[in-house]
Amino acid sequence: MSTARRTPAFLTVTATALVFVVALVRGLAPFFEPDVWWHLRVGEHVLDTHQVYGTDPWSHFADKPYAATQWLAEAVAAQAYRWTGLGGVLWLRAAAILALTLLVYTACRRLGGRLPAALATGLAVLGASGGLNPRPQLVSFILFAVVVHAWMGTARDLRPRWWLVPVFWVWACCHGLWMFGVLLGAVTTLALLPHLARRGDLRSRLVPLAALQAACIAVLALTPLGPRLLLAPFTVAGNARDVADEWRATPVTNSFALMALVLVLLTVVCWLVRPGRRPTWQYAWLALGAVLVLAMWRLVPLGVVLVAPLAAGAVQSVLAGTREPFSHRERRSLVAVVAAGLAVAALVCAGPQGTAAFTYPGGMRDIDASLGRAPAGSVVMVDFGVSGWLLWRHPDLTPSADLRMESYSHSYLHRYLDAAEAKPGWDSYLHDVHARYALVERSSALGDALVREKGWRTEATSARFVLLAAPGASS
Repeated sequence: MSTARRTPAFLTVTATALVFVVALVRGLAPFFEPDVWWHLRVGEHVLDTHQVYGTDPWSHFADKPYAATQWLAEAVAAQAYRWTGLGGVLWLRAAAILALTLLVYTACRRLGGRLPAALATGLAVLGASGGLNPRPQLVSFILFAVVVHAWMGTARDLRPRWWLVPVFWVWACCHGLWMFGVLLGAVTTLALLPHLARRGDLRSRLVPLAALQAACIAVLALTPLGPRLLLAPFTVAGNARDVADEWRATPVTNSFALMALVLVLLTVVCWLVRPGRRPTWQYAWLALGAVLVLAMWRLVPLGVVLVAPLAAGAVQSVLAGTREPFSHRERRSLVAVVAAGLAVAALVCAGPQGTAAFTYPGGMRDIDASLGRAPAGSVVMVDFGVSGWLLWRHPDLTPSADLRMESYSHSYLHRYLDAAEAKPGWDSYLHDVHARYALVERSSALGDALVREKGWRTEATSARFVLLAAPGASS
């Protein structure tokens, strides 16, 4: 009879429940996110016109055709907004974070008991928190977790999961991080090659896995945007890397990044404490996860989702207790916890918190009213961060540029950014685009130059922004 002990049930249940409480609190917490507004505008446009490609409907300064590469997620969010206002969008965020937490926890339970799974999932949620705002990338994090589940299953039984093909089609319609799902499949397949060679059935097993990879890539070209979707993420990256911090290397001093690194280091330390022969794919996943965490801020959530199951298994290996089976009762309990969380989220989102959680840009009532009096088609020299809000609130006005970075050429975007910082040539840029209004930060060098050198007047202010009008512009 085995004398191995299990972790006390009270401790494991409490830890697991706490993880989902943290996830729910994170899903309902206030956030600072400029991008949510233009995603809602694009979603509204998709619902109204059913168009995902064509002439840009908002800015004639866009050098490239309008392409709604995230149309499905944007349309769902816009429909939620139409039905329930901003509270509906916040509820979608809470639901997505709860779903992600459930997927990560169940992946962790494949390799670890309840306590290690709760620990690893909690660290993953904390590490990913910096990117868990209501944007289409949330769909990417969820579907990446689905792909992790699929390839964990394949690593166990060597059978291809053909249901991944429609998953990748949906993913391609929602967000551009699908490429990392493809990368995970390729890395796992390569890591399985030594095992397949030792079994003597390399060819018979490798061909179906390679065919699955090919099918997942091929289906990406069958979305409404066609083959052009395949290159869209690289177009965005070309401009975004110079503008947005999330496209740059992860700052290791950031608290979220530190949690992600703790998860990676926890796995390494436990493996060193309990050395043993582990499947090659686990080493490959740890290496890939570490690269994702460090390479780019926006990839940290993918890295922690990938490493979390390895961390759970590693912690389990150093515990004295045995791993509890993942019973049907535990699965039903998890579903009940998530359902309860969704109900609580619905109640909270129906109240003032449903709107109050959207903290950016904040306090724009006077500016909003003044912009509403501007003639349709007026060009607004707009601060990059608040340009998404301008698109959402005033689609009849023309932003000089906006956060849809794939819509502008590299040269035009840099000329706009130089003007926004009042660098030499700023006045010629504003003349060329015929800007009649400027929505900039109150402390900006451009705002100061417009007032002092060009005689622009203040129309309205908020705590952070000021709306300026050119001489002769309508008040």
